[in-house]
Amino acid sequence: MSQAPTAQETIAKRILFIMVNEQGLRAGDGMSPDNLTHDLTRHEISQADQLQAVQFAKEKGWLRDGPYGELQLTETGFALD
Repeated sequence: MSQAPTAQETIAKRILFIMVNEQGLRAGDGMSPDNLTHDLTRHEISQADQLQAVQFAKEKGWLRDGPYGELQLTETGFALD
């Protein structure tokens, strides 16, 4: 029996959905943290939940920090959506 996803995982996957489906990003593309925060706030995700979910996604290898401070979508993260 599989475990239900945690709140962090659910929000992290929502971040991937926003990046891929709403912003049209592909693996290797990046999004500024400010723009992501704006989108997540619009989806009624609190600042604390946003930070935890981004960290979770980085630990899973779904997102990484880009060279200009952006959050980059990895191949693994892109494939999940």
